[in-house]
Amino acid sequence: MLSYIRILGAAVCLAVTASQSSIADESQTDPFRPFPDQLAPSLFNEVKDKAFGGVLDDEKALYYYVLKHLRETSLKDQKQAAAFNLQQRRSEIKTYRDHPERELPVFLDLFKNSDRYKGRLVTLTGRVRKLIHYPAAEDNQYGIKTLYEAWLFTDDSQQNPTVVICTEVPPALKDGLPEGTDVIDHVTVTGYLFKMYVYNAQDTSRVAPLILAKQLEWNPRTVDERGSRLFSQILAGTLVILIVGIAIVMWKASQRDKRFRERRLQKTQTEVDFSQLETSQEKTQPEKTTPEIKTSESKPQTDSDT
Repeated sequence: MLSYIRILGAAVCLAVTASQSSIADESQTDPFRPFPDQLAPSLFNEVKDKAFGGVLDDEKALYYYVLKHLRETSLKDQKQAAAFNLQQRRSEIKTYRDHPERELPVFLDLFKNSDRYKGRLVTLTGRVRKLIHYPAAEDNQYGIKTLYEAWLFTDDSQQNPTVVICTEVPPALKDGLPEGTDVIDHVTVTGYLFKMYVYNAQDTSRVAPLILAKQLEWNPRTVDERGSRLFSQILAGTLVILIVGIAIVMWKASQRDKRFRERRLQKTQTEVDFSQLETSQEKTQPEKTTPEIKTSESKPQTDSDT
């Protein structure tokens, strides 16, 4: 009896362990399980990478379906799925699995391992150097009217672009890049890697990831610009105050010198009495004397007179 109970307990433990293992295996084989609203990567199996002609005719149905799906799902869920996918990708690479503090260069990994990313949500941030808009195909079934095409350059992509197609942009970008601007920074996009897209460059044909997204997020550093403008104003004000201060100091110094000269002149005038100066000059001059003229009151006696 006791042995039977032990065997039954062991069987129950094995069943529980097996069920937990199956759940764990299922979670690992389906990394998008926590996000059931996201598209399955298998939908993109028939999309041809590096095919001339851009999006092929037999790919357009899926192309517009993905854009419609993105438009109808929340950007928050899309970002969560992209972040989850990034963590899954990091766990597959020993360097980043052992060093979680290191940043995975997403564009570079996506470019070299596009099969791993195709049909999966990914988030990229960088600069947009080209932004155009054009009418969507009239025969699409989802009422999409306008498509926006942005060429995004990330820090790790060097001169290699990511081509982004979306259905929404901020109001300031409805007509393209702002007037007088040929590049905007701090642009983030989250979307599905649809295919590796062939485009014509100046010298040859090149390949770029084609991302289908819901919208472009543009977060210009207005705080920094205001801070820079405020700093410039403070600097200009400081210079003005400094110049005014120097001018006041110089003016006070000149006034002090002027008063000093006036006091010295007054003191000099008080000490010197010109009348006394004239008297002293008179005293110092020698007195003029008239020469004595000897006269004889009586003539000297002569012998004849005697």
